[in-house]
Amino acid sequence: MSAIFLMSTLFALACGQAASFCIPTEYTMYVDRRECAYCLTINTTICAGYCMTRDINGKLLLPKYALSQDVCTYRDFIYRTVEIPGCPHHVVPYFSYPVAVSCKCGKCDTDTSDCTHEAVKTNYCTKPQKSYLVELSA
Repeated sequence: MSAIFLMSTLFALACGQAASFCIPTEYTMYVDRRECAYCLTINTTICAGYCMTRDINGKLLLPKYALSQDVCTYRDFIYRTVEIPGCPHHVVPYFSYPVAVSCKCGKCDTDTSDCTHEAVKTNYCTKPQKSYLVELSA
């Protein structure tokens, strides 16, 4: 009996880890302002991964809000502000962005997350690059 219990426990742990894998993940983004001379390369963290979802059979009988699926989104985040180099005096050179500290599976919050089906594929620089490395402090 103990062998069956041990195998069942190991299987449940393995499935639980595979079912929800939503963690802060390293991400490189590029900040490019038309008026500024440089593109800023920022290494940061975002929430990424898979969340347990299920398909509901009675879709036609349920209200629309009940059909939304969980996504990997921010639990805790902080904002960082950087200065884009090479901007003329009349342009505000500051750019703020969220940095993921911890993540969760939950409903998508459009205030802090991109909830579209596919991300915008314009994450590149059109000007000379300057790097900015984000380091989280404890």
